[in-house]
This record gives sequence, C-alpha cells and structure tokens, in this order.
Amino acid sequence: MEQAHVIAYQAQTGFIGLQLPDGSYALAEQLGNQPLREGQLLQGNLHSVGLETLEDTSTHVAYEVFMQAYGLSAEGLRLALL
Repeated sequence: MEQAHVIAYQAQTGFIGLQLPDGSYALAEQLGNQPLREGQLLQGNLHSVGLETLEDTSTHVAYEVFMQAYGLSAEGLRLALL
C-alpha cells in the first residue's frame, strides 16, 4: 500500500494529480462523485493502470478511480492535466 498527496484536482473532468513519496507523479480519473481536495493524503496501489480504490488516510473514505499513468515527471503530469 502506497501513499500520495493530491496536488491537483479538476472537478469538471475528474482528473487527479498525485505526488508519490519517490518524487514521481501519477494521474488518475475519479469515478465517483465524492469531492476531493488538494493536499489530501491517499493510499492504495498507485503503481498500476486500471481500476483502483484509494483511501483517505485520515477519514478512511474510499475513492474509486481509474489510474491512467504513473512514473510521470512534473512536466508530464502538467501536460496530462491540460
């Protein structure tokens, strides 16, 4: 189980930018409608592509996401969120 901070959240598209502890970034698409916020700490399988459940480490709320990419650079994540 890995942890990552939400560094970008686009409510209109559902795209989530995550920063992993190793300094890399991941891109996910939220499938549910529970609001996320920048700064949240989520945990789950972050080095995968496909359906995953990420859990908020403080509230234990589960978020269904589709992991789009991982191992991205900051620039790669920025471009993916455009």
